[in-house]
Amino acid sequence: MAKDKKKKEKKKKKPKQESSTFSQLITQKGKGKAGAPIGVVLGQSIDRSADKLFLGTDYKEVHIPERPWAEMLADIEHWTPLPYTHGIEMELILADDNGNYPPGDEMVFRMKEIVKDAIKIMDEILYDGREDFLPVPDYIRQKVLARPWGRDDLEKGYAMDIRYTLGDTSVDIDTFARDGNVTAITYILELVTPPCVYVEELAYWASTLFLLAKVTLPKDLHIIASAINPATREYQRGLSEADHSHIGSFESELEKIQAYCMIRNFIPHIIALTCNSPILNNKPTDVVKIINGRITAPNCVRSLRLKFNTTMLSGNNPKYYIPYLTSTDQNSQNHFLQTVQKASLEDGRFQDVFPFTDWGTIEVRISDAQISICRRIGIGMLIQALCYKARKLLQNGKWVPDAGSNTIATNRQRAIERGLISLFRPTPDVSREKLAEYDPEFAEQYLGPKDQPIRYMMQAVQRMFFYLKDELKELGFLYSPFMKPLLQSVFGNVSYAEPPITEAEYQLSLYDYKLKNGEDPSILNDLIYFTIQYCQDPLNNPLTGVLTLPKEMRD
Repeated sequence: MAKDKKKKEKKKKKPKQESSTFSQLITQKGKGKAGAPIGVVLGQSIDRSADKLFLGTDYKEVHIPERPWAEMLADIEHWTPLPYTHGIEMELILADDNGNYPPGDEMVFRMKEIVKDAIKIMDEILYDGREDFLPVPDYIRQKVLARPWGRDDLEKGYAMDIRYTLGDTSVDIDTFARDGNVTAITYILELVTPPCVYVEELAYWASTLFLLAKVTLPKDLHIIASAINPATREYQRGLSEADHSHIGSFESELEKIQAYCMIRNFIPHIIALTCNSPILNNKPTDVVKIINGRITAPNCVRSLRLKFNTTMLSGNNPKYYIPYLTSTDQNSQNHFLQTVQKASLEDGRFQDVFPFTDWGTIEVRISDAQISICRRIGIGMLIQALCYKARKLLQNGKWVPDAGSNTIATNRQRAIERGLISLFRPTPDVSREKLAEYDPEFAEQYLGPKDQPIRYMMQAVQRMFFYLKDELKELGFLYSPFMKPLLQSVFGNVSYAEPPITEAEYQLSLYDYKLKNGEDPSILNDLIYFTIQYCQDPLNNPLTGVLTLPKEMRD
């Protein structure tokens, strides 16, 4: 991953008050709180009053102007800035037509040849241009400081490196290689974007690296974007796929650790939005039930990856769950390691969220690998908004509240099992009054009003978006095409199903459709096809339809 070598700022003893240069930047670019951007049009009203899963009032269709990706990419002047640097590590399944993994010994040689081809083609993309890739924006080409090269890595084997500008310095990134943490059984392809400072820049790299994988792989192998290979017979340790985000360039160590705490509070919500591993051995864990257009499937586990992968992430035991922190000093690091029962930061980094990386970043490891680039970028923007919310609290002299390990871990487990349809329950030790001492808005939105407490995870996620609405608008994220599928997951509309719906439900709906039509219900070939379709155009995603939002999100 990109190594952020910028010197860490001195720790602050109290929250900062001054405005950030980023706030000035987005104001200059016309992304303040003035409302919807030009071209966003409200359509007809949608009556949600009879459906108790939907919170908010006065739902209306929100028509967001559609622009071709090539046009957006070329329009550098209107790119959307990120408040923090952001890089994504994307893990992909490598398998044959039947979902079988290639033999490990054979892949040692084949992977090196694939990386050599990737280096050659990436060089052509950057300096000569290729008809099967969009032109590289000048801004991005200028940030690449050396021609792509190959490097032997002890863990990853042969890797393609890119040197990329980061602030006043540069970093070398292993952009294309096998996953260094994978078992010896086979390989996971890991694609790593450089640290980006614009949404469109991040989308460009994610899409380009996917296409690069498609072009370089031999014809007998495929990339498959899912958190678990649906055709494999049983879970094998280490063989599950995730999207890892690295967020950097915080204004202070205090801001970084408070951003970590904010992300930590909403881990169950992020899980519920990113579940994407509901099928193993070509079938889900129970019968898929669709009631009134809603994919309920109550006993179908939504994230088999998180259910089984208990060694490379946090667990569901509150006693050992990653703790709330107020500093990054040695005492805090020791407290973190004692809580998660690890001897060193090297061992302790395999957690849902890790704030002590070697590169000065926060690493968020919880998300299942998504089918679409679009949703990957949207999740990245959500994490950015959570960090930015922490910055705004600190600027106002407030600390990020602590939802408590009991509540987080309990609802984490529920979200793994049932995603957005799961129950959401705060544990008795969570005091509304105590949370309100830190941030009354957090207490109201995290728990729901006293007379209307949250019951389902879908509602908890809706209230998370209520809580972040001002930040999403200020950052220019709210009406972004990359944020649209996340909002559709809980607010609607999706053309073929009612919310709640994520890419896990999409997989279940594919399986159910094929089963009901007398077809082989295996969705492997569908995932192979859609992996390519949804990376060629990073605006494309499975959740088609017109977004609807309540008044509480629009105003």
